[in-house]
Amino acid sequence: MLLNRTIRLFLESIGRREEYELYLNKFQSEDTAFFALLVPDLESLDQGAEAFAFDLHFLIRLGLKPAVVLCGSDAEAKGALLAKNPLFERVELPTIESAEERVPVLSADDFNGLKEMIPAHGKRVHFIRAAGGFSADYYYTRRENRVDLNAEEQAMADTAAALLAARPGTHISITSPMNLLEEIFTVKGAGTVVRRGSTLLFSGTPDSEPLSKLLKESFKRVPKASAFEEVTKIYYEEDYRGAVLLEEQSAGLYLSKFAVGPEARGEGLAQELWDEVCKNHAAFFWRSRTGNSMNQWYDRHADGYFTHGEWTIFWRGMPADSIPGLIAFCRNRPSDFV
Repeated sequence: MLLNRTIRLFLESIGRREEYELYLNKFQSEDTAFFALLVPDLESLDQGAEAFAFDLHFLIRLGLKPAVVLCGSDAEAKGALLAKNPLFERVELPTIESAEERVPVLSADDFNGLKEMIPAHGKRVHFIRAAGGFSADYYYTRRENRVDLNAEEQAMADTAAALLAARPGTHISITSPMNLLEEIFTVKGAGTVVRRGSTLLFSGTPDSEPLSKLLKESFKRVPKASAFEEVTKIYYEEDYRGAVLLEEQSAGLYLSKFAVGPEARGEGLAQELWDEVCKNHAAFFWRSRTGNSMNQWYDRHADGYFTHGEWTIFWRGMPADSIPGLIAFCRNRPSDFV
């Protein structure tokens, strides 16, 4: 999509070009009536209505038309706040037509009303609240969560979980009016994504065909035929949307590849894979090209690192006397890509 300079500069102030272009192409190819269903709470509209309206006007300029859904006992109060801005137009289902440059406002009496709008009207649901997301980037409905929720947050989490159970594949997140665009257009996001949790599998024998495809998509480079020769442990998502490859080396357990495909980025799969590896292996090491945008994330999960030339070498749980050897191994290891 061709973007004028002002729009591109604004998007680049939010996130990296490769990220927002990925999401733009993805959103514009979806065949739903609306790009997303936005479900605000009363406080978010009372405190951030202008920021909310600015974001939605920007989405329309990108060719992404959202719809606002008013739910709950305070729906009329929310509608009154939106009515003050000409951007919003109240419409009734099943009629969903609205002016091209206006945002339709729909009503749902309860959870079932919202559920019935998915997937025909939208496959993405963003709950907007003044307090923003929870104190975690992801909330899982089928696995343990390391996050404490207050009563209001737990009620919202339960609603999201029921929505996912009724409509599998729906993208659900919780964010604030101030962070909506960052939540939408960046891998890191700016809120909490609610997910069922991935099905992760383990193997000791690499299946080179799907792994090669994943590495090519993730690293934008073609892996050598020898890239899997020394791999002894593989953790992967059932559809090969992400994988971690490990090798038993004399220097210790080496994480040779950590790959997540473009379509799965921002869904929390990387963290799920990482947690699974750490649960089963107390000590391992890896390397990453200096300047890799993932290095800040690696730094938070490593016990230490050493930078030499084009490589930054990380380790976790490794004994101190093994560090010189693992650094030498990483420095001397040839590239796994053509």
